[in-house]
Amino acid sequence: MLFSGNVLSAFWSFLFILFVARALSVYDFGIFSAAINLVTILVSISNIGISTGVINFVSEHLAKGEHEKANEYIKASFIIRLVIVLVISAVVAIFAPFVSKTLLATRDPKIAIWSAIVPIFLFPDAFFPYILQAKKKFLHSTVINNAFYLVRLLFVFAFFLIGGLTMSKAFWAFGAGFLVEGILILVYVKTDFLHSKPQKDEYKNLLKFSSWIGVNSIISSVSGRLDIQMLAVMAGAMATGLYSIPSKLAGFIVVLAGSFSSVLAPRMAGFANTAKEKLYIVKSTMALLPVTAGIIIWIIFAKPFILLLFGIKYLASVPVFQALAAAQIPFLFTVPSVTAIIYSMKKTVYIGAYSFFQIVSIFVLNFIFIPKYGPIGPTITFAITNTILAIYTWVIIIKHYWLKE
Repeated sequence: MLFSGNVLSAFWSFLFILFVARALSVYDFGIFSAAINLVTILVSISNIGISTGVINFVSEHLAKGEHEKANEYIKASFIIRLVIVLVISAVVAIFAPFVSKTLLATRDPKIAIWSAIVPIFLFPDAFFPYILQAKKKFLHSTVINNAFYLVRLLFVFAFFLIGGLTMSKAFWAFGAGFLVEGILILVYVKTDFLHSKPQKDEYKNLLKFSSWIGVNSIISSVSGRLDIQMLAVMAGAMATGLYSIPSKLAGFIVVLAGSFSSVLAPRMAGFANTAKEKLYIVKSTMALLPVTAGIIIWIIFAKPFILLLFGIKYLASVPVFQALAAAQIPFLFTVPSVTAIIYSMKKTVYIGAYSFFQIVSIFVLNFIFIPKYGPIGPTITFAITNTILAIYTWVIIIKHYWLKE
């Protein structure tokens, strides 16, 4: 259910990008993409691994029937996330002129101001679905998540129809989704957790468990988003616009991976049985084979797909998308291995430590490939780093579950 819901929300997001891309010039769409890319980085930084921690502790205490303790962890994680989001947004707003000029391929400080505001609009969607997933209320999680993206899409579509869709209105669409999602959160999550009184131990346990995951989350977010930000700085808004369409389309694969990981996480955390964990790892890996076949078919028919939806002005995006989609296949197969390392083996240090190598290698490879190959450069980088990640995590899993015996 969660998997299907996330695919649907990714589809609403895709349509949102479709209307914005068709309404704006390639140059303006490049600026908009750089801004949204920065927003995604900021939201991921504000997470610091807390979402992973709250799923772990809430699932664990609910399984024991300790509902009050689960609420204490929910409130503690809520406070941590909210404070971090507000601080990060304030810093970006204060240095808006510098951020726009340095990272967003524009001298307009209003774009950076929007990059500071949108993370606040995204906060409920980045926090509360995880709470519902920890409670295994996947339908409610899916409804909340889809409500945000659907309302955002309808807001943009209305202005697209009358020919009044601008970059500013595209940003305001996030606020419309925020309002509707807030109402649904009050209905589904309620406010009982706010009456809880978490102690120092709850904050300490959350931060301790999430520390290495937080390091990985921050570094992975930055490294995974360096492509658009480095293109904006090194190749300009036009190249960024041409790359952004493939990036958004390939984002479907990342959403599939994230959805699958969310489904696996509570199961992996609750087994506490090596034989069951091994069997579940094998099953989850086999489930990725038909998904991979679908990606290959998508790559084959990429040209008519992109031209039909986005128009001839994005013809140069076709080979970029084909290369980028192929580069994401190794990443897809890291989902069972990474989830098992985190939730079954409880060895979060392995994932956190790898992230240091990841960000350095992505930065260096992009620095080499972008000037030489333009928008194709980041696709080569992802192909290399995703393959290394797959090999690294599966070596750990095979040693622990099979060679160890």
